[in-house]
Amino acid sequence: MTVVLAAEPLSTGVLAARWHDAGFTGDDSYNAVTAASDGKIYYVICAHKIDLGAQMFSYDPATDKVTHLADLTEASDEKGLKTVPQGKSHVNFYEHKGKLYFATHMGYYQVVDGKELVGVPPAGYKPYPGGHFLSYDLATGKIEKLASAPAGEGIITMAMDERRERLFALTWPSAHFLVYDLAKKEMKDYGLTAGMGEKGVGDMFRVVCRSIAVDPVLGTAFFTDSTGAVHRYGWHRQEKELEKIDGCSMKRPIFGKWDPNKPGHMGYNWRQTVWYGPEKVFYGTHGMSGYLFRFDPRGGVLDVVDRIASEKSKASGQYDAFSYGYLGLTLGPDGHTLYFLTGTPKGEEIRFVTYDIPAGKYTDHGALALNDGRRPTWAQSIAVGRDKRIYTVSKIMDKGKLKVDLLSFADPLQTTPAPEPQYEMVRSWLNPQGVPNALKEAHSLCFDQDGHLILVDSVGSRVHRFRPEGKWLSEIGLGPGNGPGRFNGPRDARVNRAGEIFISDANNYRIQVFSPEGKFLRMFGSKGSGPGQLLRAHGLEFSPDGTKLYVVDVDNNRVSVFDPRNGKFLFSFGKKGESSGEFRDAHGIGVAPNGDVIVSNYYGPTQRFSAEGKFLYDFGPAGFRGWMHFHSMTADRHGNTYLAARHRDGRNAIVIYDNRGAYVTAFAASTGEGEQGVKAAAVDASGQVYVAVESRSVHGVQVLRRKP
Repeated sequence: MTVVLAAEPLSTGVLAARWHDAGFTGDDSYNAVTAASDGKIYYVICAHKIDLGAQMFSYDPATDKVTHLADLTEASDEKGLKTVPQGKSHVNFYEHKGKLYFATHMGYYQVVDGKELVGVPPAGYKPYPGGHFLSYDLATGKIEKLASAPAGEGIITMAMDERRERLFALTWPSAHFLVYDLAKKEMKDYGLTAGMGEKGVGDMFRVVCRSIAVDPVLGTAFFTDSTGAVHRYGWHRQEKELEKIDGCSMKRPIFGKWDPNKPGHMGYNWRQTVWYGPEKVFYGTHGMSGYLFRFDPRGGVLDVVDRIASEKSKASGQYDAFSYGYLGLTLGPDGHTLYFLTGTPKGEEIRFVTYDIPAGKYTDHGALALNDGRRPTWAQSIAVGRDKRIYTVSKIMDKGKLKVDLLSFADPLQTTPAPEPQYEMVRSWLNPQGVPNALKEAHSLCFDQDGHLILVDSVGSRVHRFRPEGKWLSEIGLGPGNGPGRFNGPRDARVNRAGEIFISDANNYRIQVFSPEGKFLRMFGSKGSGPGQLLRAHGLEFSPDGTKLYVVDVDNNRVSVFDPRNGKFLFSFGKKGESSGEFRDAHGIGVAPNGDVIVSNYYGPTQRFSAEGKFLYDFGPAGFRGWMHFHSMTADRHGNTYLAARHRDGRNAIVIYDNRGAYVTAFAASTGEGEQGVKAAAVDASGQVYVAVESRSVHGVQVLRRKP
């Protein structure tokens, strides 16, 4: 009998990502990733050190090989000069006639009172010589320096008019507007465009725009300043004027309230823009708010379209964590869908969002995650390769050190998802015979050291031991009561390496410990909300080394951690609330192979913490795939999570998420009485799933296995 509940190719909530290791210890990246016509991915990893410049690489999907191409300081003919290095490329690549055009920027700066300033060179070093326009020949690998920014300024953003072969740029920190003519090899500096840029003070301070939009037909260039004013170049036939567009502004209440005289945000600047040919307009994003806008360059009209921030940001009503917003916006290969890499209010992950322009359809496809469950952060670039994978440069903490490298994941709009695994019933034992005190509820399950199944009957206040096929063996403890060894509404059980059985005796506000044979040994805990006290102890789980016992305390909205050897309280984490790291009636708990702690909220989502209780990320929000209420849970030796859940249509099932937090499948259990409860699951060494099921008069266990 097949009992899969959902097989439609829906989002799993997580996108499997992989690193492409360049072997370079950089610390950042902005914009500089492209998929070139030769099929390779070209990118720059930045550095913010006085003695280290940005490095340029290529990745060939055909050979899975990363190649180091250049040190941008050396490529700029500045090797050995002991000047502040070319620490960044902060611009998009533009491919034209076999060459990639891009520019360099400084990475050595200082932050004073939240304001980024040009770094003062230490003794023995000369000031920054200025950013450069560069070209990279795809055939020969040669880099040519074309021109330099004035007065030691970096180049913070760049765009290209391919038809007229001109490069446009804004400098940092002063916001000079530059135009470089490739054919004539001439550069024109149009001077300051926004007060004194980020070099200014008071009403002369303006954060520099990070995006220049170029109409590929007319060749007109557009950009903003942080007051929201829209500037244009080349509107008139002389193509020499730089002017503000009358009556056109990015300043909208929906973007938030920003003081352009203060640093730390983009104000009302464009964050990123892309040209959309079918409508001859630009689509772009405002920084921190994540709103999508539409700009008609010929009519000078700017309209707000939709908010394309992550679902987490939208649902919480909060802005993304990064105050400047995200740069990873591009038009997908179908020519009408925007691809956007964005963050969350806590900044714990990258999420991939698409927006179908003609249909007006927004989709958050989920978070990027590595196979070991870790989630990369930070994505300020995007490119779509011919191999139907999406590329960015991202960050993660790896063994205590920052790792910055090229990251890729399969494009969900171009990739057919794998079919969901199906589970089938192996056996079922409901209202098992030979039990001296008949079951009143199958509330939770676990295995002892001999592979026997321990079943907690919360309503009956008893704990039973069965063989895997359902034969009753014995009762653990002394049944209902308040004395040592007796229970009042027990909720869960777990067995340590020594075979000792730990039971959360919820309504007696304690944890009781029994011998492998079921005899009372000791207990700890008391009623209350103080350190080490309990109100409704529910889910239990041990750390992989057995030195910590994690206890979910439903009514205190926290996880309390004890030394299982002596019951000593160690620490707790969590509080009541709906934000990340807070609990909404947490019930279940599991521990991943690396020691991370996974906690299920009854009202969603499930959250993952470090062994010390630091919030890492969440998954499986309420309503995802229709699953709403989550009771107990367990994690297997691979880190898969098995949640007892209820669907919005009334079904009950075990819902499985993998070690990355990606939805795997769901399967039902049934008592034959129609609507039934599914309280918990336990997974044996062979991967068979034992499910605690109950209805009005039927209680017991059903065993399912994954179909080959």
